[in-house]
Amino acid sequence: MDFEPTTRGRLGGGLGLLSLATLIASVVWVHHWSARSGVIVTVWALATLGALVVSGSSLATSYGARGWAKLGLWLAIVSVLALVVAGFAWAAGASISGACGGG
Repeated sequence: MDFEPTTRGRLGGGLGLLSLATLIASVVWVHHWSARSGVIVTVWALATLGALVVSGSSLATSYGARGWAKLGLWLAIVSVLALVVAGFAWAAGASISGACGGG
């Protein structure tokens, strides 16, 4: 299925916004370790990967809706950086889930 360049750019931007929204939701809910947090993290991962792929391909192939594609790419990069920072913090001994009692 091939989308118009404008649609692809907007889709990439929308996936980037979804990635940011689920990143925020992950920070709020992931420490509860419930089915809800599992779904949030799964949607976050899929939205981030989708934003990287769709936005990247949109920027590489077309000038249509370039702003949306750039937004999607930058927001996906923010999500990846948040994951890297959390990983380094965890490796350094920080308790990511301990901020609100861990439960």
